Amino acid sequence: MTQNNCRIPIITKKSKRWLFFFSVYFSCFFWALSSEPAHPKSYHLKVHIEPESGEIFVQSKLCIHFSDTPLEKFSFNLHGTFQINKLKINGRPAEFTEMKNKPWIIFPCTKKITVYLPEKNKAQDLRMEMTYHGKLKNIPEFGTHKNQKLALDDQVNSRMIELASYSCWYPLFTFGNRFDIHLELSLPENWNCVCSGEEIKTQKNGERMFSHWSSVDDTDIVIVASPQLKLKSYQGDGINIHIYHTQMPQSFINQEIEQIEKTVHLYTNLLGKTVIPGRIVKHVFSPKQKGQGGAGIARPGMIITSEGLTLESLKKDPAFSLFHGMAHEIAHFWWNFGSNQGDWINETFAEYFSSVADQRIISEEKFQNNLEKYLSLTNPLSETAPSLSKVPFEGGKINYIVRYYKGSLMLDSIRKRVGDFEFFSICKDFYQTFFGDLIGTDEFREFWENKLGKNKLLLNKWLDSQGGIPPIDWE
Repeated sequence: MTQNNCRIPIITKKSKRWLFFFSVYFSCFFWALSSEPAHPKSYHLKVHIEPESGEIFVQSKLCIHFSDTPLEKFSFNLHGTFQINKLKINGRPAEFTEMKNKPWIIFPCTKKITVYLPEKNKAQDLRMEMTYHGKLKNIPEFGTHKNQKLALDDQVNSRMIELASYSCWYPLFTFGNRFDIHLELSLPENWNCVCSGEEIKTQKNGERMFSHWSSVDDTDIVIVASPQLKLKSYQGDGINIHIYHTQMPQSFINQEIEQIEKTVHLYTNLLGKTVIPGRIVKHVFSPKQKGQGGAGIARPGMIITSEGLTLESLKKDPAFSLFHGMAHEIAHFWWNFGSNQGDWINETFAEYFSSVADQRIISEEKFQNNLEKYLSLTNPLSETAPSLSKVPFEGGKINYIVRYYKGSLMLDSIRKRVGDFEFFSICKDFYQTFFGDLIGTDEFREFWENKLGKNKLLLNKWLDSQGGIPPIDWE
């Protein structure tokens, strides 16, 4: 197939609105959690799901690390309708309280669980065992209704299952920290599934199918399942690609495989290897009707995209391609260590590297079109628009433009100043220095100032200027 015929996906006003809300509220929600001193090191989950009734039953064992000791209590979040049957700390029953959280647009039904330790904890690690069950609150998918105030793509019904952090279906502490996953999932025998990490084994027991999944250094626990879910696998050079879907056209799947392979190889050549469980890139077309737009969401080695929205786009335009959005989400396999206000680092690098993918894989024209788009949106910003070094999570369209597009223009300006070889060498060093950590703007500035030397004034002009394009020499 000819790559030059691929088009950057058309994002509608509605999907832009939901993508923006997702970015803002996802960040704000987890920023509020980031001060919690307890962080999970590992999850061992046995999950039993009854799709017909919508019920979820979970037996969980967590190893929890404490950054501050001694402690008398800690907190996490759980889905608002779930009931806790048992909770133990280090084998001893523990008291806990529940408090309903204020609904957020994409975290619409959660509650805060505060656990009181049987005795003051002096160790940095402890074990928590908890069994719980319940049904997810029935909340429409993103984009279902005009002016929708609450949305949730997570769902369990007779047609499909999708579970991720947005519903807090598992004990959720904070965003950005990495943990290990050991998952046993029980579903009716006619259901197929894909989960976070690598599939270890699958076995049938009676009328149930049990699948076992394992992942190291993951950031979420995702389950997608359906009786109609199909797998198209491809073994490439150093990477395997799995496409999960229920009704995507074969030609589109073949295009996805080719584009994913080229994108992963490009980023690996530029930056080095990243965490991809089992060296399998999984692109999951979740069989929801609406949902989050664009290419969807990214987790280590995994992208989850709305099959319904993709089929709608293909119906309108048979040449439709997810390439740019898919390349952005794949870039998050590498760029995911910016924290709190520094989350702009993740989005700036993911967006710019998706344009680099356009340049290297599609055409120079696509790359230049992207830069023109960034300029057309950034240049009109008023002088009160926040700088990159101060842009917050919360806010409106202006902050989105700063975090994604002004940041991309900053990287392109540096690239033009120092040249391709030096620019990508610095990017690689930056990634390999901080991957696995959580950093902010201060760490970014210090690293890049040291690398850029006399060109650090250019960096700081971009970082600290409010409004649109700072007055610099673009030649």
